[in-house]
Amino acid sequence: MPSDAIPVPTLVARLGERANPILVKEVRAALRGKAFGVGFTIVLILALIVSTTALIVTSLDGGKPNGEGYLTAVTVVFAFGAYGLVPFAAMSSMGAEHDDGALELLQLSGVSPGRIVAGKVGAAAVQAGLIYAAFLPFLSFAFLLEGVDLVLLVGGIAGSFAGSIAFSALGILFGAALRARWQRVLGYVVLAIALMVGVQMIVLVTVAGRLFGSLASPVGDLVLTLAITVLLGSLCCVLATTRLQHREENRSTAFRVFGTLALAVFAGFGVASGDRGSTIGWFIAALAVATPSLFVAVGEPERLPRAVLARARKRGLPFFLAPWMPGGGRGVLLVLVNNGLVLGAAVLAALLGGMRTDWWHMVAAMAAVQAWFVLVLLLPTGALAHWLDRAWARTVALVAICILPAALVLVPALVQFLLGDVANPFDHLGNPAHFSTDLFDEGAVNDPVGLAAFAAVVFLALALNTPRALRSLTEVRRDGEQRPNASRGVGDAATGN
Repeated sequence: MPSDAIPVPTLVARLGERANPILVKEVRAALRGKAFGVGFTIVLILALIVSTTALIVTSLDGGKPNGEGYLTAVTVVFAFGAYGLVPFAAMSSMGAEHDDGALELLQLSGVSPGRIVAGKVGAAAVQAGLIYAAFLPFLSFAFLLEGVDLVLLVGGIAGSFAGSIAFSALGILFGAALRARWQRVLGYVVLAIALMVGVQMIVLVTVAGRLFGSLASPVGDLVLTLAITVLLGSLCCVLATTRLQHREENRSTAFRVFGTLALAVFAGFGVASGDRGSTIGWFIAALAVATPSLFVAVGEPERLPRAVLARARKRGLPFFLAPWMPGGGRGVLLVLVNNGLVLGAAVLAALLGGMRTDWWHMVAAMAAVQAWFVLVLLLPTGALAHWLDRAWARTVALVAICILPAALVLVPALVQFLLGDVANPFDHLGNPAHFSTDLFDEGAVNDPVGLAAFAAVVFLALALNTPRALRSLTEVRRDGEQRPNASRGVGDAATGN
């Protein structure tokens, strides 16, 4: 060994000092506690019994044992541990922090809510890893039997592990949100139902994803499953962190970043699908999955929270990150950024599609759908822009955003139906399919006057929100430049200039 090499115990000790303290504490508690040890032992015993039984049953007809049947039986047992034992342990661990004021003591010690949630998720990953490590000998034996594909086997393990972590994050969210013990008892029941429904939904979405163009492959299934589970777990972690934060802390940025990342993932699937119809479906899904974060963003108070201002005075604020900072005006900027990303992805898909005319029709249809999303999100806030510093105005704006989509589609359709002067009552300005369908199928608009009126309303919504968006940028620039100016003043005073 070289003389300058670091001994292994010293290296482990240094890693332990730099590791998340919550992760270290939770892993030690889980390995020393009786609950995980008893549950882990039960899972192993059941796996041995079930695997032996499956091996005998599949070979009763005198043929060779069926590896697929053996693998299915063993997988069910280990799924009980990965999807039952670990998520419930994560929820119990997070809920225990509320007892005896342990959570407040952790926050006073300097551990941020984000690190607390990350440590809990890391501990759940370690426990799930132990279960899957015990699963490996059974998987190896199943592969030696006939009927098991290696690619599907590895993909199934990776997807199952990611799903276990995602549902553990859901358990952590329940533990963070439910403070009273009686609430946590009901939370365990809800978590059990969510686990059963969630596993089925992931399987259904993965199967449905095989219908989307070039994603219909084992690798595409794995990527889609991993993307869904990672997004679900990330969302639960963001919500859990927000639940633990104080009112004056930055409770918005993580949710905004998640919305943008989810939008980028779905838009990426749209570009990779290779089919024009599937592509626009993915893009609409991207807009839909990012809408909740935009809904929260545009209805926030305009000013930056105190914690963000204090940090800005110490470190400054990067100006280009303004759309992801708290504040309703910066939420308007985020709406424009997210829609710009989707429109850019649509143009990229058209370029990769050979720049055919029908692909540019898809881009035009996507632009019409995006304009409708912008109208729904920004028209109510723009109409109340002068009063959004007051809580009642923000509440009215958010309620209007919830009601506006149904009102835009149904009210004009009902009026035209009662008047009876059109063939299709849903051909009106408020229906997002009115222009987008014509653009997608024919590349032309049958109602140019209506399109001009629709565009005018969209530009009105943007114009009404422009002043608050500019004020939000001014606030970020002023607070971001305060630290450099202050440091320059200190330097000038020290040098006598």
